[in-house]
Amino acid sequence: MSRSISDRGAVTTKPHIEALRAQRAELIAPLLRELELDPGVISAMELAPGGNSRETWIITLTAGADSRKLVFRCDPDHWIRPHEMRREIDGLRLAERAGVPVPKLLMSSDQLDIGRPYVLTEYVAGTSISRRILRGDEFAAARRSFATDCGRILAKLHAATALAKDWPHEDPLLELERYRVDARYPSPVFAGSLRWLASHRPQAPRELSPVHRDFRLGNLMMDASGIVAVLDWETCHLSDPYEDLAWLCSRAWRYGSEHPVGGIGELRELLESYARHRGEDIDMQRLRWWQVFAATRWGLASGARPRAGSAGDALEEAAIARQVCRQEQYVLLELREAL
Repeated sequence: MSRSISDRGAVTTKPHIEALRAQRAELIAPLLRELELDPGVISAMELAPGGNSRETWIITLTAGADSRKLVFRCDPDHWIRPHEMRREIDGLRLAERAGVPVPKLLMSSDQLDIGRPYVLTEYVAGTSISRRILRGDEFAAARRSFATDCGRILAKLHAATALAKDWPHEDPLLELERYRVDARYPSPVFAGSLRWLASHRPQAPRELSPVHRDFRLGNLMMDASGIVAVLDWETCHLSDPYEDLAWLCSRAWRYGSEHPVGGIGELRELLESYARHRGEDIDMQRLRWWQVFAATRWGLASGARPRAGSAGDALEEAAIARQVCRQEQYVLLELREAL
């Protein structure tokens, strides 16, 4: 019997996947009928690998010589989060209107209730697997334009303020304090960075912008030409646009590379592209603050992650502890540069 370990520590078997596929096919059927598609022409349904919090199903519809792929994303049975899916829906809609490349939204849980939050989108060909993008010869041209493309895409997103008036906003230091309270690993490094962030906080921008909050390699679908879709909008909100720039350049998302922009590009290329498309100069002091924030946020969030109570959690605890220690190092490096 084939076995794999799921993202939250449970053992997943092939019979379990088959049962889950049948359950999800029942959920998808009314969506297809609403779109005037025949559920009977589903020729394949595959659960995409990866993803820490959601199920992503690749659906293939085949009728004669015609074939079409769709993507169905929903919360797993044990972790239903309607508010995060609401953000995903809002993010996809805003991005499409703003000219940011995203999968086209076909149906969502605010249009047709099937008993759980979901989105159904068109399929976008490409890959979001970081190691393939970083190393594959077929992505050589995409890597050369990566930083410039990111600057252009983020400038479009951040300019769409009129489309995000109802988006949520949370004070960034209050968010960090919530993580600190829940963290299982007390850290003098994070305590020090929290004090530094509080005492060096830049003046708030004149206007908050819609930000993705997890714009990085792994959430960017790419092909040989470059970025073809921005994925995973479940944490988007209103904020200082420098939050996205700093997160993209976070050391956690460089995958061991020396290149600061997603492990691929140079900071100068990103900032020049962003400034050109936004029509404003870059405030390096503000960017440095958000870089310290990004490292601190990921470190505290890693230590505060909710976990299930299975016997396999010891391995996950060890992995998370290692991640927290790595982020402490990154915080110290960011503080050194900021000072």
